[in-house]
Amino acid sequence: MQRNTRNLYRPQPILWGNYTMNQQSSSAEFPPLLSWVTRLFCVLLLASAARAQDQPPDLTQMSLDQLAKMEVTSVSKKEQKLSDTAAAIYVITQQDIRNSSATNIPELLRMVPGLNVAQMDGSRWSISARGFGEQYANKMLVLIDGRSVFDTTFPGAVWSKQDLMLEDIERIEVIRGPGATVWGTNAVNGVINIITKSAKDTPGALLTAGVGNQERNFGSARFGGKFGKATYYRIYSKYSDAGPAGELAGQPAHDSSRAGSGGFRIDTATSDRSSFILEGKGFINSSGSDEIRLSYVPPYAFPAIGYFNTSGENFMARWTHKSLAGAETTAQISYVHELGNQPGLSVNNDVANIAVQHEMPLGGRHDVVAGVQYDFRTARTTAAAIAASTPPALTFNPDDPRFVIAGAFIQDEMLFANGAVRLTAGLRVEHSNLSGMGYQPNTRVLWKVNPAHSIWLSYGLANRSPGPSETSVHLDEAAFPGPVGIQVLRFLGNPKVKAEKLHAFEMGYRVQPSKKLSFDVALFYNKYSDLMATEPAQPFFEAGPPFRIVLPFVNQNSVEGSSYGGEFVAKWVPLRWLHLGAAYSLLELELKQTPASIANTASVIQGQSPRHQLHLDSSINVTRTLWLNTALSFVDHMNYLSLPGYTQVDTKITWRPFESSDFSIGAKNLFNKEHVEFYSVYGGLSTTLGRSVYGKVTWHF
Repeated sequence: MQRNTRNLYRPQPILWGNYTMNQQSSSAEFPPLLSWVTRLFCVLLLASAARAQDQPPDLTQMSLDQLAKMEVTSVSKKEQKLSDTAAAIYVITQQDIRNSSATNIPELLRMVPGLNVAQMDGSRWSISARGFGEQYANKMLVLIDGRSVFDTTFPGAVWSKQDLMLEDIERIEVIRGPGATVWGTNAVNGVINIITKSAKDTPGALLTAGVGNQERNFGSARFGGKFGKATYYRIYSKYSDAGPAGELAGQPAHDSSRAGSGGFRIDTATSDRSSFILEGKGFINSSGSDEIRLSYVPPYAFPAIGYFNTSGENFMARWTHKSLAGAETTAQISYVHELGNQPGLSVNNDVANIAVQHEMPLGGRHDVVAGVQYDFRTARTTAAAIAASTPPALTFNPDDPRFVIAGAFIQDEMLFANGAVRLTAGLRVEHSNLSGMGYQPNTRVLWKVNPAHSIWLSYGLANRSPGPSETSVHLDEAAFPGPVGIQVLRFLGNPKVKAEKLHAFEMGYRVQPSKKLSFDVALFYNKYSDLMATEPAQPFFEAGPPFRIVLPFVNQNSVEGSSYGGEFVAKWVPLRWLHLGAAYSLLELELKQTPASIANTASVIQGQSPRHQLHLDSSINVTRTLWLNTALSFVDHMNYLSLPGYTQVDTKITWRPFESSDFSIGAKNLFNKEHVEFYSVYGGLSTTLGRSVYGKVTWHF
């Protein structure tokens, strides 16, 4: 079972400097920051003029040939050309990031075919691949530089915590389909791997600052340098203050947010064949939401403003050694500590992970990759009643859930027909103390018919291990009067639930008929079993005050079914100064309850996914110093609560009068005044999103 973040953490307002966060505040309430932003704009403009040069660097996109030859790592956990991958993979490049009007990672992901990206309010997002959307999309593994950012208590990624400088991202690799053989449990419907730049590629200083009607003010600073002959570093800090994302019932929503973060990265060559990476980050977030809060007395539910605060830090170290024979060994360790608080509940999470991997070529036809991984996660939760009539709606039993996942994998890529045919076979064996032993095999074959055409097929079995929110949660969702006392609707975890399973069959076709045109098609058929859903159980009495009858719904593996569909991507460069792209996806999701089930959860899960999605984008070099980028997205309606479809147009114009400075204006949801993108099954109110406009300046030296 999943649960909305807003119902997990609702802390009181916190102090930032000399003022307190207010959900209805405007930018005028923060004169120190606005003054800093205004002065920075002026300083950057003058400094840029002083550093003007005749020839600005070329910002056109890489050619289609260069894109096909790009090295990716997320499919097989080793470097291989994009054109040699037997998987439905899409890469968001540095140029895509520069062109986009996006100001955060979730907005960037809207361009990926087959990815369901929906904004729920100012800081909550639902991001999943090929259906099964929720704020915690538990079948979508999210990584940053190969480190999982899955939440400990609730399986899924909290996107408000993944606040990186977009200028520091090298690329984002998105796989639609299972990647469980190399990445492990939870890589079921897809993998998102956010790969940051080496410190060697970010020398000097970079400053950004921006203001807008919704993103009231934001900015970042980065500095990179060098120690000795082979050690590079960078440090950065980032800040954002966002106002209400839209309206709720005709009034401004209470979903404003503030976020601050800072971090570092060190890259060093310890020898001619060895390298070492050390990176870390600390962050603090504060945001609000509109919600309905439970009460044991009339009227039993009332509107409230929830506050969500998190803070934490994470570290990752990776050592890589390449032998003279071509073998490569990688060892990686990471640690994450996070805190979350709300009235009535606090959560303290810790995650430690260690992984070792070895890649070894055998002869001229085999390339074997093998690895082991150990992941330890623990949470300490403290619940307390907010008031006598407002009990803690969410508790855990036990209140310190913890689990361990240990696994090992081996995968071999074999070459035939002088490399024209690539066959990859692998197996992962994994054990979780919450779901037991699991086996996750995968087979892929790629046939390069000729340099312009390639066909690929794959089969994979992936498991999705349950988390504490599905094994030990106690969640009161609603209360209402009964014949004796009151009745309480309660969701209960089940320590006996099994891992969810997916058998995935895929095929794809890539063709580049000319240097200016390319197509990529992927088709899939997924067979799901043991999907988790809540089933009604025997009611029981509970002492008060007040005396109540509990109507329990317990997690069970009671849903099964299938999905099929496909994704299509086209890129066209008709002229040197004009780049066009199109992406379309179709999803048919057919779920049903198992024979022993008496609930109707399958139709609800099925109704949260759009059938059709379309994305069109263009990039135009208007002049040598002016670029116009526009994207149109269409998302089909969803059956759950009859949510209508919507069309969104985003645009951005960038002016670079000098090599050291960029000035840009971005507009999101340009022609559609307001729309709702997603309704969560598990609570929390969705904001009606409005139009937003911002201006941004970037200065690098």
